[in-house]
Order: sequence, then structure tokens, then C-alpha cells
Amino acid sequence: MSTTTLAHDPLVRTAPAGIEPGWFDRFYVNVHAGPVAPMFMIGAGVYPAESLVDGYAVAVTAKEQINLRVSDVVTGSTLPGAVGPLSWEVVEPAVRWRVRVAENPSGIACDLTWTARTAPWGCDEIVLSDGNEVRTFDHSFQSGHHEGWVEVDGVRTEIAGWTGQHDRSRGRRHATAGQGLHLWVQGQFAADSVAFMLDLDRDNVHTLLDGAVLAADGSTDRIVAVEHELSFDDDLETPGGRLGLTTESGRAFELLVDSAATRGGFLEGAGYGRFHGKPQGSGHVEHDRWDLLDPANIPRNLGYPLTDRLSGFTRVEGGTSEQGAGIFEFAHSRSPRYRYRPGSARR
Repeated sequence: MSTTTLAHDPLVRTAPAGIEPGWFDRFYVNVHAGPVAPMFMIGAGVYPAESLVDGYAVAVTAKEQINLRVSDVVTGSTLPGAVGPLSWEVVEPAVRWRVRVAENPSGIACDLTWTARTAPWGCDEIVLSDGNEVRTFDHSFQSGHHEGWVEVDGVRTEIAGWTGQHDRSRGRRHATAGQGLHLWVQGQFAADSVAFMLDLDRDNVHTLLDGAVLAADGSTDRIVAVEHELSFDDDLETPGGRLGLTTESGRAFELLVDSAATRGGFLEGAGYGRFHGKPQGSGHVEHDRWDLLDPANIPRNLGYPLTDRLSGFTRVEGGTSEQGAGIFEFAHSRSPRYRYRPGSARR
């Protein structure tokens, strides 16, 4: 019930002793072939104290975000490895997962096998307070590749070598805990993954910096400092910006983020902030479609602003540049007292 390690990679199947209400164990994977849609996000979580399991699948195309949300009541003492049409199997912990979404009314289906290409990065225990209660949770992430197929509205695409970030978390957390800006950056390059989280409070003071350059040879190089220079418009959207990174080994490079090539990746569609961990009844399935060309679909208007934007990344280091792609996750507070300011963070 503590650190998310190799041994804890599978979601729990039996409730840990003394489990508290709100405690969860979740996974998330994304699937993309580069910086241009389509992109898929699939995840699930178990909530032992609530006898509940839920999950989602999201497809982001050039014009639409298609959302599937599923939930079920757990009967008996064993927590399942499936919910509705969504199932998951840990073939080898932190090495290989299989995720499937069977035919369902949303039009999204898949059969994917994710294989790791880097070591997992286990973050330090994360402590969040909403001013009334302190909660903690564990978090890890790892880069890999997918094989298999995905399907949208009956059109099947064979997948070979598409990138996928695998994310694991467990514990209890608040939805925002008074944050000003949250970033989860996962830049995928040929030989490594630049992967880190950065949180700022509403005074633009950093409260969290954790991550590393995760190389395909299994080595890790902790990120110890980040300079951030981003821009956000009145809709709380961002075209990206510049990140200056320094690692424990002494590497220093720029990461240029282009998050304007695609839209969507709105995690409210996956159920974040309103669906996860909340009883929906037995065998619950719901789905919807969002027009990404509709200017009303913006983070400020959504019930939960967290966005996983498929983005292009350019790494500039030692006079050379390298192109990559990945997920630039962001959430800018809608509090009227907060506005992001460029700055720096150091561990």
C-alpha cells in the first residue's frame, strides 16, 4: 500500500488491511504514432473501500474526442481485472501489459500489448493538502511501445511500434489541492524519454518537481532543475513554450513544446474529477462525442481542466536539435487570483 514498485505494478486484487475511503489503485496508458492525431488514452482504477471499479477509453481524432466511461460494483472479496468491455493483464510487471476494449456502443475498441523501453521512474511520495486534510499517493511512469490494433467506428488500424507512456498511481489525492499550474511532461525521443511532473501553487511557487531522462538502455538521470516559459490564453489553452532542463549528471538542454498542432485530450471526457471512484451502479456504461472544432470546448468551460495534449517536442542540446513527440499534460487553475508566470524550479 506504499510505493508503486515492480512488485506493485499489477493493480491490487484484494483490499489492503485498514484501507481508507477514497484510496485508489490506477493505471493509464496512451498510444500515439507521433505529434499528429489519432491518440488514444485508456485507464482503470479499483477502489477497495467503495467496492468499486471503473475505467475509460478515449480516442482523439483530428475532429472529435470520443469518450467511453465504465463502472461496476465489486461483489466478493476479489477485485477484478476488467470492467465492462475494458480488461487489463500484467503479462510481466513493469515490462509488458495487455489492454483490451471489446466492442461497445462508443465505437472505440482495441487489443494492445505494451512493452517497456525504459526503466520505470518512481516518484517520491506526493503529499497534497486542500487546507483541511492531507493526502498522499504514489506515482510512477515508464515509456514503451504498443503492438496490436485500435478501432474507431469499425475502422481498424494495425499498430506496430506506436509510443505509449504507462503511468501508475495509488493512494488518496485531492482533485486540485489549491494548485496554480500542473504539468506532466512526457517527451518521447529515439533513445530516451524526458519525463517529469511540475506543480506550482497559486503564488507561482513550485511545490513539486520530480522526474528524469529515462534512456532505452535502462539508465536514468534525475531532472534537478526546470526553467519554464509557457503562455496561456484566456481560455486556459496553451500553444506550448520553452522548458530548460538540468539533470543530476550535469546535462543541460532546452525542450521546445508545440501543443498547438492538435486539440482535445480533455481528461474530463475520461471521467476525471467527477466519475472516478463514485458509484454509478452495476454494469454502468456511458459514452459521448465532443466536436473539437467547436470553440466552446476549451479547458475553462470544462468541469475539470486537466488536458493531455498530443504535442511535438524539440530538444536542443549542444548545438544540435532532435524532434520528438509525446504528451504535454497541463491544468491551469480557473481561480481568479491565479495567473501563470514564467519562472524556475529546483529540487
